[in-house]
Amino acid sequence: MTQIDPITLEVVRGYMVPTVLQMRATMIRTSYAPILYECKDFSCGMVTSDGELAAMSEDFAGHVFAMSLGLKAVLEKFKDDVHPGDVLAVNDPYTGGTHLNDIAFYLPFFVEGKPLLYIAVRAHHSDVGGATPGSFSGQDTEIYQEGMRIVPVKLFERGEVNQALWDVLFANMRLPDERQGDALAMLDTIRVAEMAMAELCEKYGPKMVEDCLSALMDSAEETMREQIARLPDGEFYFEHYMDNSGLSPEPLPLKVKLTIEGDSMTFDFTGTAPQAVGPMNCGIPVTQGGVFVVIKSWLDAKTPVNGGTFRPLKFVIPEGSCLASELPAPVGGCWEIFRHLQAMVVGLFSQFIPDDLGAEYRGSVDHLYVGGYDQVRGRYYILYESPQGGAPATSDTDGATGCFNYDAGDLAMVQQAESVEQRQPLIIESLSARQDGEGAGYRRSGFGVARRVRILADSSQLSTTVDGAVIPPWGPAGAPPGSVNSVTVIRRGEEFIPAPIPGKIKGFQLLNGDVVVALGSAGGGVGDALDRETELVRRDVYEGYVSAERARDVYGVAIENNEVDLEKTRRLREGIKGKRQYFTISDGADEFDGRGCRVGLIGATDAAGIGVSNGDMFEYVTTSTAPLRAWATIVDGQSEGTLPLGPIGRGILKIEAGAKVWARRLPIASAQA
Repeated sequence: MTQIDPITLEVVRGYMVPTVLQMRATMIRTSYAPILYECKDFSCGMVTSDGELAAMSEDFAGHVFAMSLGLKAVLEKFKDDVHPGDVLAVNDPYTGGTHLNDIAFYLPFFVEGKPLLYIAVRAHHSDVGGATPGSFSGQDTEIYQEGMRIVPVKLFERGEVNQALWDVLFANMRLPDERQGDALAMLDTIRVAEMAMAELCEKYGPKMVEDCLSALMDSAEETMREQIARLPDGEFYFEHYMDNSGLSPEPLPLKVKLTIEGDSMTFDFTGTAPQAVGPMNCGIPVTQGGVFVVIKSWLDAKTPVNGGTFRPLKFVIPEGSCLASELPAPVGGCWEIFRHLQAMVVGLFSQFIPDDLGAEYRGSVDHLYVGGYDQVRGRYYILYESPQGGAPATSDTDGATGCFNYDAGDLAMVQQAESVEQRQPLIIESLSARQDGEGAGYRRSGFGVARRVRILADSSQLSTTVDGAVIPPWGPAGAPPGSVNSVTVIRRGEEFIPAPIPGKIKGFQLLNGDVVVALGSAGGGVGDALDRETELVRRDVYEGYVSAERARDVYGVAIENNEVDLEKTRRLREGIKGKRQYFTISDGADEFDGRGCRVGLIGATDAAGIGVSNGDMFEYVTTSTAPLRAWATIVDGQSEGTLPLGPIGRGILKIEAGAKVWARRLPIASAQA
């Protein structure tokens, strides 16, 4: 960097991000599907020929990281057979994609006979074929049911469209005119950046631009290494659980060992569940991206994102696991796994960054598809939305209500009611915050969201890929768990879950007059709910977000006539604390069942005391870290008041044998409808 004029360096840096913003504006103005121009479910970026992210802006981080990681796989196929005017396309999750609906285009930007970088856009296409409208569902069993799988191909070669490939692709997608319009918008978007980069190179010369990009990445790497070096060296573990695969009610364990050594981090996911028969799988780019989001957000939130910040991270991801799935595993649940991976890293951080706690997000992106044939308009229709919920709390702040997670850029969770009703046989009856739908705590999460959609056509189907509908998200430092997701149908006044397993629905036939009710959950709170300021609880009750009953039972606050009764509150809180069951941790082994789920050995009397039976889920709770979750196994001869725990479990809780922990039953939803 000493050889580069710092003003020129900043000009180049300042040119790249606005160019990506210009790409985004082009995509919004030219795309056909509302999921793109209203909800902004697309991302733009520029990637070096080495596969490192050069620039992004207000984009969904999962898209962009997969773009950079996926380019390496694309270039492995074409090697030197890339030319000016080529447009490379891919959505294959095994070679750099995410799920099949996310199609990426790469345009090589050539200068002086070689590609300086690749201009990229990844856009969610509302349908790419497959078994159900919208292409994926919670019960798919193989990738072929999820639509057209595009391995790395040249959609354009030397400026000429591959017309046969173009025709075949879009002939196998619902609403082909809309799909082609979105593809053309993607082409316009990358061409805009191509012109902008040509101007930059003409002004400064390609060698200077290349040197500036290299310097910016080296600087980002140095900054990230400095942040990691401030952390304690050592090995840290975390365990986390997804609801199920979609085909079986059994939970899926995710396990990680983080090794911090100097200025580098290694994430080892050995022990994670093998790839599922259902759609709860993802490829390596999604796994690595989910980790990186939290690393960047927690350790280096204020500097721009580029590939240099990724360099200090190493990964061990078992082949054939649900985090590195292989053909023919379906991957419709990849973004659900992405959220769970973020939760795992936040849980790890609670062990060595205790002053900057976060909670689990909310376990799902809540993909919801309603689609079918609209007889009035004479064409297919597809409503694709992600009704979100409450963002998790932090050590300092309550979470926001009804928005995407911090990594999702400016994505909107739902479409405008007027727009939906004008184009589709649907009525959006309501969108509201869920009363008592938060993760309580000293700092609470935001509130879940309720979305009601009335169907006005007979030939419609409902498909969802929703996790966190059984196991609620956790909160650290004694916070109660958050709420769970739910998707139900109301038919002739009766409400029911239209699938054998909550949240995982495939092609359920809807009737005219049915109402789909989607309840977005809330992430976890932070800290003991009994320590929350009584005035904040009173305000939530007054504004209608929290009921007086929940204020009393969960926060221990007595409210009458919009006033807090301080003496009753004191007695309430003392009474609630007095009912908590504390146990001494004894030295034991870390035991897991055949599913890979942690076994919690507990005596019969103690099990009755916390209200668990064999197979029930409970959690070990401390005042500082994320909780440790286990499935109860009642054993004879267990000393009353003690719980054995192995070194990994004790490490997750940051305790030694002899420590006292609070154990409580986890209020999970039924795994089967």
